[in-house]
Amino acid sequence: MNTIDDVKNRIDIVEIIGETVQLRKVGRSHVGFCPFHPNTRTPAFTVYPDSQSFYCFGCQAHGTAFDFVMRKQGLNFAEALEYLANRVGIKLEPRKPVDQQQDQQRQRLIEITTLAARAWNYLLLKNGQAQPAREYLAKRALNAQTIESFQLGFSLNMWDHLCNYLINKKGYTPEEIVAAGLAIQRDDGRIYDRFRGRIIFPIRNNKGEVIGFGGRALGDELPKYLNTPQTLLFEKSNVLYGLDFAREGIRLADAAVVVEGYVDVLTAHQHGFTNVVAPLGTSLTAGHVGLLKKLSQNLFFALDADAAGQKATLRGINAFQETLTQGGAEEGAEGDDHLQATITAQGLVRWGNDFNLRIVRLPAGQDPDEVIKADPQRWRTLLAAAIPVMEFLLESSTTDLNLTLPQDQRTALERLIPLVAQLSGAQQRVYVARLEQVIGLKAELILDLTRASPPKPALKNPVPPNVPLHSPPSLPLPPYRVQPSLPREDYLLALILHYPATEPVVTELLAQDSAEFPFVKQVFGGNIAILWERPQNRLLWQKWQERGETLQEQDLATWAQNLDAPLGAYTEQLLKFQFASPQTHHALQEAQRCTRQLCIVQARQWALRLTQQADDLKGSEASSEIEYAQIMRLLGEIYSYIAALQRAIQQPEA
Repeated sequence: MNTIDDVKNRIDIVEIIGETVQLRKVGRSHVGFCPFHPNTRTPAFTVYPDSQSFYCFGCQAHGTAFDFVMRKQGLNFAEALEYLANRVGIKLEPRKPVDQQQDQQRQRLIEITTLAARAWNYLLLKNGQAQPAREYLAKRALNAQTIESFQLGFSLNMWDHLCNYLINKKGYTPEEIVAAGLAIQRDDGRIYDRFRGRIIFPIRNNKGEVIGFGGRALGDELPKYLNTPQTLLFEKSNVLYGLDFAREGIRLADAAVVVEGYVDVLTAHQHGFTNVVAPLGTSLTAGHVGLLKKLSQNLFFALDADAAGQKATLRGINAFQETLTQGGAEEGAEGDDHLQATITAQGLVRWGNDFNLRIVRLPAGQDPDEVIKADPQRWRTLLAAAIPVMEFLLESSTTDLNLTLPQDQRTALERLIPLVAQLSGAQQRVYVARLEQVIGLKAELILDLTRASPPKPALKNPVPPNVPLHSPPSLPLPPYRVQPSLPREDYLLALILHYPATEPVVTELLAQDSAEFPFVKQVFGGNIAILWERPQNRLLWQKWQERGETLQEQDLATWAQNLDAPLGAYTEQLLKFQFASPQTHHALQEAQRCTRQLCIVQARQWALRLTQQADDLKGSEASSEIEYAQIMRLLGEIYSYIAALQRAIQQPEA
């Protein structure tokens, strides 16, 4: 984690803005009078703790705590970073030579893994030896767009094909290739390719950088799946496959779904379920849960319905508990040395910080990939019908037992009493009653045993094989599509840097698409700057606008090098990105499509804010019907705008 991210994670935007703006809590948000334009009648300035952002419905000022401080105090980004870092006790120390050396090494490894991904992708698409791999992917019903978006590849069944390419044609050293996890070194010092004769799944970090690979054998070779070992870039316990594409889908659906394999993720995204991720050949870890809980408070486990999947689910529950327990300790939770559970009115079990975990019961013998391909609506139904953790534990802990036998009743109690002991008060009585139904023993006896058992946060009991489970129909979760390659924001900015002719096209497109929507036009108009949400992209765009004169392609690298670190390094990374097609007319098409997708994301965020504000007004005695009607009118306009953009994206290119 870099310093900027560390500061962002520690600051509280409500506290920062509340020091200069009088805020009052309305529902989940806080409202007040905007400090950036005159307004004394209706408080139009809204602060959202969930997303750590603010938005003014009067002047459209919006952004993060960084943006507020920069605008309110007249600071640049570096000064705002220093101010906020001091507030949370983070000392901004000058980077040491060893840090710079590690950054340079990391950048070299990123270059190597990026080249490897492109080379393997080319082989998959063009090389005759990759025909079995293409047939396998076709059999799994993965289309060309998915293969391109996730940059799937194929490694030839040769000992040194990739090594020779990287050494002889690209100039990298054997030591660097080994350090990137792409080669193995023999005792005599020679190296050979780690991945041979395998379908390749590139693994990216949150920034969209390729940091590792998963390789699937096509024959009987073991292991069936081979991952990059731990490197400077890659640690599988802290990486989730597909998370770079799933971040926005998770936020929009307000739910993250964890599946078991690469193809499960690919199929889900291909069918519009873009909130799906997978661990990399391991059980879900505390690091994985920590990544997901920053994006949503709702987590679903949809692992396979066999015994191995059930055990993986149990290990995931352990990781979930471990993460939240640590989180409580970090936040100074008082008095408890274990995780406290509560039961919601809907019958869900929540552990700490109002965080929900639910288990998706898949049909016996089917994995998510098969369910989604056969019937996407059924997948939505299974998600909506996911069961609480305690229900899963009750089922999985008693499936292999004959509860008419005293010995099996005792075994069930040994497995379940420590779990129920984590609950307290009314919650404990609810599940004691459930145990009475399941096991057939009197509630009084179970309650006495529960009170005598110390609560244990870890769940170490073995999980027996699963039985066929059935799920009732319910409401679907909304699908959402994502931009391939780099994160969408970075991708568009890289397009403009590489192809400056796209900038006026994007400006004109923003004005054209918003022309019929007055409220949207106020916000977008022809202002590209509104598209950037990430601080580094806003700062880079500001520098780009200040560049003074049109830069030739050969001057871009020098311009980037003259920018202050770490902005310069980030800019160089964007400039090194290679697009699928180098032709300008393709870049223009990509820029138009990407711009509209970014507009849809922001429009949906407005819709969520307006919906929340409308809900808050309905529950407020001081609300007016006129204000409520105005918000509903704006909501209707935004949804019409989104529909128009979606139709434009779906139209075939001319």
